[in-house]
Amino acid sequence: MRNLVLFTAELTDSDKELSPSPLVATFTITASHKNTSDMTLSDGKVAEVLVPPGGQYRFERVDLSSLLVRGKAGETVYVVGHTA
Repeated sequence: MRNLVLFTAELTDSDKELSPSPLVATFTITASHKNTSDMTLSDGKVAEVLVPPGGQYRFERVDLSSLLVRGKAGETVYVVGHTA
């Protein structure tokens, strides 16, 4: 059975995990189009990826607790998907 994964995360100036506990899901992460600066997306192991406002990335069967996001404090990122 698949469960819906749907939430908004507020960005901070430091790295923040997308999930406080392990959660494997297939999902799309989208930087809000209202953001004024790029968001940084990373797994903490390889080079960071800059995501511009409105930019999207799709992930398949990835643990949300292993992904780190960072950006201008108060801006947002959306996560929409389902458990794997």
